[in-house]
Amino acid sequence: ASRPHLSTNRAVIIVNYEFCSRTEPLQPRKGAKREADKLFKALSKLNYAVKLYYDQAAKDIEEIYQQESREEHGDCFVSILSSHGEEGAIYDCWGELVKLTRIFQMLSPQRCPVLAGKPKIFFIQREA
Repeated sequence: ASRPHLSTNRAVIIVNYEFCSRTEPLQPRKGAKREADKLFKALSKLNYAVKLYYDQAAKDIEEIYQQESREEHGDCFVSILSSHGEEGAIYDCWGELVKLTRIFQMLSPQRCPVLAGKPKIFFIQREA
């Protein structure tokens, strides 16, 4: 007899720690990679399917969430974004601002029905 397929809870960690800013120089975020490693291990131990990305450009960040919106999901989704940033936005690896509302919209019930009614937990670590 086959068991009913149980979808795994998924997590995405995006850490920008080295920046190639065209305008203002953004300092490298020492220790951010090590923290990301710890978060990856902790979520993996909790049986999350974790994807970890470093130094992403805005279009890549959007593509990551676009991909997530098409995946099978378990009971909840966890996302950790760690970068330099401002109120309501983070910097991509090129020093371009990515609005958090844009990311949230990609996982809205309209765009991501598979996560409708399920908790979507975002942790934002942004350094000014």
